[in-house]
Amino acid sequence: MKRMQLNEAIKYAKRLLKFRLRSRAELRDRLLMKGFDAETVEAALESLERSGFLDDEKFAYLYADDMLTVHGYGPLKIKMKLKQLKVDEEVIERVLERVMKEEDVKQIMRRILEKEKLEGPKAREYLFRRGFTAKEIDLLKEGGAEM
Repeated sequence: MKRMQLNEAIKYAKRLLKFRLRSRAELRDRLLMKGFDAETVEAALESLERSGFLDDEKFAYLYADDMLTVHGYGPLKIKMKLKQLKVDEEVIERVLERVMKEEDVKQIMRRILEKEKLEGPKAREYLFRRGFTAKEIDLLKEGGAEM
């Protein structure tokens, strides 16, 4: 493997990471599509991980937190989206558990329903479509929210 090719792969990967964080698998796919050979890509990814530029756990956490707090998606939808981004299943489970403990999920669901002006069965269906579980929706109802 040529040193110059490795440096080019790292440089290209850093350019992609400037726009947004990416999973290791997503970055690997982009480097391969760009024409770098598999050996160079693996070496570049390892270098980026050692230097802290690439971290699937950090990526998944920030992505999940943003999807929940900013976009109002529930854990099922977030899990599906992280799988599409080829994040490891164990990482997804750890991150979702952490995010769901840290955030006030009931408050997020209330905010969504107020914004959409939904009540009753329509509210429940909407939250299901957003990826919230029946258990979370039932806890919201028990908490006195209009459903």
